Amino acid sequence: MGAVLFKIFLCDLDNTSSNVSKFVDDTKVYRVVDNRLGSTQLQNDLDVDWAVKRQMNFSVDKCKFVHCGKRSTEFEYSLYGHPPEAVPSKKNLGVVFSNDLNVRRQCEEAYSKASQMLGLINRTFKNPIIYNK
Repeated sequence: MGAVLFKIFLCDLDNTSSNVSKFVDDTKVYRVVDNRLGSTQLQNDLDVDWAVKRQMNFSVDKCKFVHCGKRSTEFEYSLYGHPPEAVPSKKNLGVVFSNDLNVRRQCEEAYSKASQMLGLINRTFKNPIIYNK
């Protein structure tokens, strides 16, 4: 029921000029920004007066901002008058998006998880069991 209500509250986001991705209680607003007009349009979409009217405030502390691409022009944005934290990479549904669009961080994370699992298996099974077919 909570996900349905969240979707109803966020129906105004579908009228933005930017792309919007919604998943349960997570919302992402994104667009290609290569000039001042694109930056202004994104900032207009980030002005969330509709959320204040519905008493559904976004937490600025949880909002993160990633500039992606080699030619990314770094404009300043604000949410409720405060700039969101700019981060070099952000994980979205298990996929790491980085500002340089490099998959290195994704591979490092996969390697780390695999190493942890192998360590767990090694510590758990001292003598491997061999099955005959």
